[in-house]
Formats: sequence, structure tokens, C-alpha cells
Amino acid sequence: AVVSTQSTGAQIPVIASLLSDRQPALFSFPFVCVSWRLVFKSLQRFSVFLVLLLSISRTLSLVRPLSKVKRTTTLRAMYGYMCYIVVETSVFGSLEGYSYDRTGGYCYENGYKPTSQLYNALYIITLGVPAVVTFVSFIVSTLAIRRSMTCSRTLSCEGMGPGTRDSIKKQATNTIMIFTFTYLLCNLPHFVNMILWIITMSLNCGEGSCYPGPLYDNPFMYWFSWNISEVLSVIVNMACNPIIYYFRISQFNQWVNQIKVFRRVNRFLMCN
Repeated sequence: AVVSTQSTGAQIPVIASLLSDRQPALFSFPFVCVSWRLVFKSLQRFSVFLVLLLSISRTLSLVRPLSKVKRTTTLRAMYGYMCYIVVETSVFGSLEGYSYDRTGGYCYENGYKPTSQLYNALYIITLGVPAVVTFVSFIVSTLAIRRSMTCSRTLSCEGMGPGTRDSIKKQATNTIMIFTFTYLLCNLPHFVNMILWIITMSLNCGEGSCYPGPLYDNPFMYWFSWNISEVLSVIVNMACNPIIYYFRISQFNQWVNQIKVFRRVNRFLMCN
């Protein structure tokens, strides 16, 4: 929830730019331009990785209901990935050049240095691999759900007692499906646009730039595809996450209800 909130709030410079007819606005300051790009990409990938951890842990609870996923293992993976993001951002961020792009309404890497291709490749991998793994976990979970339902009817599955079956069907099952579906749906435009960009940049354009090429030549793709795929779709996903947390995770629900503002709103709604 914290990562999602920070990533959503980081879009204030983008909103200011779009509302000022795509003028740089806050991005006219070099510090804002560089720091926004680094922070947003880091939070974006870290949020995706957290969804991946949740999906894997829930899938394991479905496939092996009698085994418990160790919290220390999950925390080590989370902190390890966080360290990787910090190191990668520090190294490549100091080597890259950044400038404001009016077509997207935000800052991005210039892409002229030899390290740019490696940086872009790592960025695509750290977004694409979690998507593939999350999709696989979704398929495995679906099969495990069907198996658990069969077991509940026949009572013939080894090591699956009533409490285990009930937990699978009500909590882990629904949660992983909601998170996975939301993640894949919201990030699909970004992955498709990245594939189109890779195809465009791989064309033989001689000495000039391949962009926009035939795929981004029409006004909609040129002016709006990057806003929708790289910013809007990702932010929608991050904005949906706290809502899912509230309705699916009891600890988060209790924490929100303890906040005075939310208690007053809840009391007002109940009275009306």
C-alpha cells in the first residue's frame, strides 16, 4: 500500500505537464526530471515484484496446503530485490542522460549511450519475467482450485482436511485470482507497447532513428500510447492494490478502520 501510494503521488509532475499543454512545468528543473524517472521506475518494478511474491506464496499454499511459506524467506527476497533496484538505479542512473519528452509528458532516458540498451533490457526483463511467472502461478492456482473442489466433494484427497479445503476456497484462492487478474489486466497495455517499441527500434532505418516508424505514425499512438501504457495503466494497477488490500487482507482492513477519518466516514455511511 505504501509503494502504491508513493507511485501514485509521484505522478504530480506528469499531471502538471499534461494540464499545461505538455509543457515541462516541474520537469523544467533537472533534479525533478532525473529523480522522477529513477524513483518512478524503481517503485513500478518493486510493486510488480511484491505482487509476484504474493502470487507465488498463495500458489504454494494451494499446491502444498500442509506446508507453510516462511516469512523470513519472503522478506529476504523482498529486501534482496530492493537492494538490486537501488544498486542498478544508482549505477545506470549516473551514466544515463535524461530529458523531457513532450509526446509522453514526462522525462526519460536519452538512449544515446552504450549502456542504454543494457539498461532498457534489464528494465524489460524485470517487468516481463514477473508477468510470466504470475500468469503461470495463476494457471497452477486454477488447477489447484479445481482439484480442491473435487476433493471437497469426494473427500478422497490425501492430506487435505476440512479446514485446509475451506481456507483454500475462501481466502487464498480468491485473493490470488483477484490480484493476478488485476495485475495482468492493468499492465497488459504496457507490455504490448514495449513489444511494439522493440519491434520499431529493431527495424533497419539506416543512420536515422526508427521512431516513430509505421507503428507509432498515427496521432493516437504517437501522443497517447506512452501516457496510457507506461503511466496511466501502471498507476491504475497501483491505485487498485490498496482497495484489494482492504477487502481481502483482514490486518489491513483493521488498520484502516482504526484511522479516525475512516471511522467517521464509516459512521456517517452507517447512519445514512
